[in-house]
Amino acid sequence: MHDSRSLRQRLSGLKPEALMAHGLKAADAEGTEIKVEGVEIEAPLGRGGMGTVYLGRQVRLDREVAVKVLARELANDPLFLERLEREARVMARLRHPNIVAVHDFHRDGESAAIVMELVEGGTLRDKLRDHPNGLPVDEALRMVRQIAAGLTMAHAEGVIHRDMKPENVLIAESGEAMVSDFGLAMPMHDDSARLTLTGMAVGTVDYMAPEQFKGTEVDVRIDIYALGVIAYELLTGQTPRGSFDPPHVLRKEVSHNISTAVMQALRPRAQDRFASVNEFILALEDRAPTQRARWPWLALLGFMLIATAWWVLKGERPSPNPGPWRDAAAGYRIWEHTIRGNWQNSNGVLTANEDICIASLEADMPEAYDVRVRFSRLSGMHSVAVFFRTAGQIGSAEVDAWNEGLAGVQEIAGQDLQTGYGFRFPLFNGRTYEMLIEIRPDEVRMSLDGEFKKAFSIKDRALTISPAWEWDTTERPLALGIGCYKSPTRFDSVEWREVPLTR
Repeated sequence: MHDSRSLRQRLSGLKPEALMAHGLKAADAEGTEIKVEGVEIEAPLGRGGMGTVYLGRQVRLDREVAVKVLARELANDPLFLERLEREARVMARLRHPNIVAVHDFHRDGESAAIVMELVEGGTLRDKLRDHPNGLPVDEALRMVRQIAAGLTMAHAEGVIHRDMKPENVLIAESGEAMVSDFGLAMPMHDDSARLTLTGMAVGTVDYMAPEQFKGTEVDVRIDIYALGVIAYELLTGQTPRGSFDPPHVLRKEVSHNISTAVMQALRPRAQDRFASVNEFILALEDRAPTQRARWPWLALLGFMLIATAWWVLKGERPSPNPGPWRDAAAGYRIWEHTIRGNWQNSNGVLTANEDICIASLEADMPEAYDVRVRFSRLSGMHSVAVFFRTAGQIGSAEVDAWNEGLAGVQEIAGQDLQTGYGFRFPLFNGRTYEMLIEIRPDEVRMSLDGEFKKAFSIKDRALTISPAWEWDTTERPLALGIGCYKSPTRFDSVEWREVPLTR
């Protein structure tokens, strides 16, 4: 059943004219009722330069959606019709947790509409209005990382956004930032001149890189510039115009390193900026040496406290005296232990190429054990995995799976992470992560970078490997292994330790 209560709550914040439009059924500026096949239009949510976004409901699937309808005065213009359809096609192929999903596109006579995922938390501009002096630094950086993850996916697919600004970043109820509005998006390696006038500057002035004003050839660095403007606003509450101070001058909580990274993203000459969004994010995450040296010990202490509290809440004691950490990669021999793909071994640092790559590291493991892996995905956009055996079954703990930033253990009882039982953890290429997996007969727990993420119950449930890995575990079994799916990855270390069980 459709939840009319949630609709009333959503309409309560709209303007009187929006409520009137809902009462009379949503209509365009000329009073004509909006019709989109298979969708009940319920109320306008917002208006932009190209049209209006409405709240709607897909009848067959009984789900609420956002419907972007091209303004009627533009519907007869082939340029705008093509732009809207291109936006739909671009967004439909960019499947990522930080990009708004497109469900459908309709074009009928003089009307055209995109049916999109409904994101109900407002825009990043709304969040900036609530924080006129800037967001808390950690939250601001989290937002920038999430926007960057969406842009990285778009750039990997050969798409430049060209109109990044806070209005085009939607905030989900979970707080996740999601890139939207690819109406000005441009393929990197295609002739898109027919969609813009020669020499015409496109974008929003405050977020446009200098080269955009010239209407000359552009690349991903215009999106990096726009992301730099957004980062500056999130950190300071001010828009960088003309001559402006670095963020750390305006706000003492912003470190000099973060400030330097933002200022590099805002450099007037494209060649002086970062070459990729990933480079920008890695520079933002660079901390002072004393902070880096202290962090692992604080993270370890925090993890030990959390783990102890968890065991107490379960009415059990922590496992006594876990064994020493052992190097699982020490005995790896490429010709003997490679299951799929091509691997290199440089003094225990294992690197896989762009194929589906799987390496067996141990043939036998104890009943309960922990695995600790330090890795860096070098390129690509797919999952990194640790394969393990417990209770006679082989399973996998994966990060950034299914091109949707999903993470967790799969498959459990025939279900994979796409069914929604995992958690989100998109990877940034070039950044080093540490994954801890605690494997017990009844449960598998995952932590990333010292932060516990989720426990997966496997008691009396079948564990299997996703068919996407193209691996028959009956022919090539293992007890502990690593892998990456069509994304070159370096595994700096893979260690394990035995953990005695409390009975």
